[in-house]
Amino acid sequence: MNKHLFLSHVLLILALVLAACAPKATPEAALPESAYPAGANALTAYPAKTPTSTAAPESSPTAPSASIPLFTIQIFPDGQAWAANWNQTALYHTVDAGLTWTDVSPADAISGASGGFYSFFLDGSTAWLSLPQFENSNLLHTTDAGATWTATALDFPAGNPQFLDSQNGFLLSRLDAGAGSEYVAIFQSADGGLSWEQRFRHEPGMANPSLPAGGQKSGFVFPNLNNGWVSGSEPINDFVYLFQSVDSGVNWVLQDISLPDDAIGAMFESLPPVFFSPAEAVLPLRAYLPDGEMRTMFYRSTDGGETWTFLNGVLPPANHFVFVDSENWWLLGESSLFRTRDGGTGWEDLSGALPAGFIPLNLDFTDANNGWMLVSPAGDVEYESNYLFHSADGGASWELLPALLAP
Repeated sequence: MNKHLFLSHVLLILALVLAACAPKATPEAALPESAYPAGANALTAYPAKTPTSTAAPESSPTAPSASIPLFTIQIFPDGQAWAANWNQTALYHTVDAGLTWTDVSPADAISGASGGFYSFFLDGSTAWLSLPQFENSNLLHTTDAGATWTATALDFPAGNPQFLDSQNGFLLSRLDAGAGSEYVAIFQSADGGLSWEQRFRHEPGMANPSLPAGGQKSGFVFPNLNNGWVSGSEPINDFVYLFQSVDSGVNWVLQDISLPDDAIGAMFESLPPVFFSPAEAVLPLRAYLPDGEMRTMFYRSTDGGETWTFLNGVLPPANHFVFVDSENWWLLGESSLFRTRDGGTGWEDLSGALPAGFIPLNLDFTDANNGWMLVSPAGDVEYESNYLFHSADGGASWELLPALLAP
């Protein structure tokens, strides 16, 4: 086992040993007509994971004199995009596909927060930010690309927001963590986040409810008003942490995930499933094998997440995933980039096309061809002087953009 894999494995074990359940009543809710956003980075949580690789490629391209402090990015087909710095304390917006970025941070609210924000971006103009405020939180909402913000004080801790449309949404409140457990609560809103009803809550010291307090929650997703999934990890061999609710988050059931023979004895981290339609979805897993090897695995569902079928498990570890549609996916590692054009059956290794002299931080695609990647100069540990590249051929080649912050 090389030194990097060993350190990553140890860090994972330590992280897995950190990690939050008591249900409330739920009203009857009709299934809405909604889009099924394909994009794991729509549920970015704070603190963001930072890359650990510092190995510099052999050569470095000429970079523009100015750099940008962007660490995460989510871009939409109309050329609008959102980005944040590495610790999620500043928010930026562009209307020209990444060439010019404007700081749209709600400065007063962020300066009064006790940590970085959790975010959800419905489109290029509509966003929600969940900000910690001591034991409670504030929810900020914009519909004009950050020109103005509406603030709503909440009486529960901040967490991951997710909205199906302009009105209907959920929030995974991060209550507390410690001793191998993470306590969370789940709330639902029908008015764009102005008011919330509790669907589920962990109570420390109480009996373990249907969604166990044990384990670290990596995220959640509700593709409609009734059905939801919470993903995560727990330091147990051959255990996939994936729970489903069919009653708006009140009760939860562990999903049955059959493991391939060559992954027996591994520990797993599941990420929130990505839904392409009411029936079709993909589930990404990170597998940590007993010999120290790390892999990326995918499962597919064709029945709305009721059952999951193993798809592929021989891919390298990945920090970021992009799912444009049911066929076109990308996974980005610290020094690797892979692409599939057929829904995960066959994969192309595009690692040789990664910009030389940089560490990849994040990426997003708007279609099968057009993608944007944020990178940091090799050896830079501040992640404040980064650069933006664009691909017009699905990641097979990349061009440095003269991206700048607006004065």
